[in-house]
This record gives sequence, C-alpha cells and structure tokens, in this order.
Amino acid sequence: MTQLALVVDDARKRGWLENQLVKASHYVLLSCDVEHLQRVHSELEEKPEIWLILLPAHRMEQALDYIGTVSVAPTIVLDEWPDDNVALMRWQVQLMRKLGTALAPERGAKRGSELKQVWLLGASLGGPEAVTTFLAALPADVPVAFVYVQHIEEAFDKALVTHLNRNTHFQASMFQGEARLEPGQVLIVAPEVRPRFLPFGRVIAAKKMWQGQYRPCIDDVAQDLALQYREKLGMIIFTGTCNDGEQAARDICHYGGQVWAQSPDECVSATMPEAAMATGLVEVSGTVAKLAETLAFECRDR
Repeated sequence: MTQLALVVDDARKRGWLENQLVKASHYVLLSCDVEHLQRVHSELEEKPEIWLILLPAHRMEQALDYIGTVSVAPTIVLDEWPDDNVALMRWQVQLMRKLGTALAPERGAKRGSELKQVWLLGASLGGPEAVTTFLAALPADVPVAFVYVQHIEEAFDKALVTHLNRNTHFQASMFQGEARLEPGQVLIVAPEVRPRFLPFGRVIAAKKMWQGQYRPCIDDVAQDLALQYREKLGMIIFTGTCNDGEQAARDICHYGGQVWAQSPDECVSATMPEAAMATGLVEVSGTVAKLAETLAFECRDR
C-alpha cells in the first residue's frame, strides 16, 4: 500500500481524489491545502512515498518550495481539473498510470539512486567550443547528468543540440517543459523556459520567470539545483563575458557542492571564470582537458 501526500486547495476535488486513491488501494497519509501543508506535514510520524499536487499556478511554487526542502519522494504535478465527467474519467486513468510510473523501480528509486552526481556547466562567449571539447574528452560511461546553461540566442539553440550530439559521446536535448536528468545525458536550458528541478531527476517548467540579468541564467539554475542535489552537485564555469555564476558558486558551496572553473588563460573571455574565482570558492581551475581528466578520475574514485 503506497503512502501518498495530497496537496489540493479545493476541498471538493481533494475529497474526490482521496476516495479514488483509497479505492485503488493507496493510503492517503496527508491531505490538505497549501496553507496548512507545513503544519500538517510536521505532525506526521511517517514519510509520504509520493506527493500529488493540484494547485493554481500562483500557489504551485509555495508547495514545491516546501516539499523540495523536506522530502526526496517523487512529486506528481497533476494536470488541470477536467470540465466534464467523461474527461474526468480519462484524467483519473492517466493519474493512476502516473502513479504506476512513479512507483516502478526503473523510473523511481532505482533511477534516483543511479544519479550519483549532477554537474552544471555554465558558459557565455566561446562556450560551445569549450564545453564540446570538455564533454568529448570524458569517458562515455561517467555516471553524471549534465545541465548546460549557455548564454545564446533562441535562434541558435537547436544548432547547439545538434553540435553536441555530433561531437560528443553524450545525448544532448533542449529543455522544453518536462524532462528527466539521466547519467550520460546533457540537458540544455533554453532561454525561454526556466526549469524547476524535482526529486529523482525530474524537471518541469517553473512558474517563476528568470530573476537574473541573463536568459538563461546560471545563478537561477544553480540556486534550484543546489537546493535539490546539495553535495551531489558540481559546477564548472567556462569562458564568458559577465559575472553570471558568481552567486551560483556561493549557493552551491553553501549546500556542500563544489565549483570548478576553466583557466582564464585559455578562455576567449575570462570574465566569468574570474568572477567565480574571486569568491574564493573554486576548488579546481585548469584547462578544459585538465577539467575533464579530473572529473573522470573523481568519478572512478567514488
């Protein structure tokens, strides 16, 4: 029997969902609206295995922020409530399928346990060449998922995906609203969609807009990743013309992660790595080849 946590503002919808979940042999451990979430959760003696959320957009971030700090269980953000009974039945079937997927070993705990490290790659001017060289120098079997934030115009993002897929061992894809971090894959952050990172590698579109000066913004992505992956997160700042990544270095190290930087002497523009290094938090600095060698060695040593 699966222990579920249900966060739904509408009491009628929440009651209907509870009834259907119990009929399907699940146990609803927690059921409340977002305002009472923290209090109700703090009174629990057991941990939810899956969180189910059905909230309006302006309330979603509040719930996800709290859940992300107190739980590593999978979170399912439910689709909008249907207007008629026929659509509601289809919606119910889809919900049960999503629950089954979240519980399956290969999509749930097993995948989460396989994701030993996440590395954020941040770059601006000269970045595509440096990051491609770095990834191409790594062994294909490193147990790492990469998130790549490149300051780039929207018109060139598809070309970047194609370039990485042709010239590295790794499978690259552009984040378009929903994805999963996987070892051996590179998730490229698009300028138009800010990602939200959830437990077990799941990534959804955030309701927040970019807060930093840049789109995509390394600092914004790092803040969310650090909260989720903590000591499993690393970041490498490559060549670039701004200080995006400086605050990211502070956030990542605050949660126990590590920060590296490309050697300024090798950069097309050294401003970004120098800004990160000025924080005093960069543990490793070197050429692209040296960074790849160090990461490969660290992965073997773990």
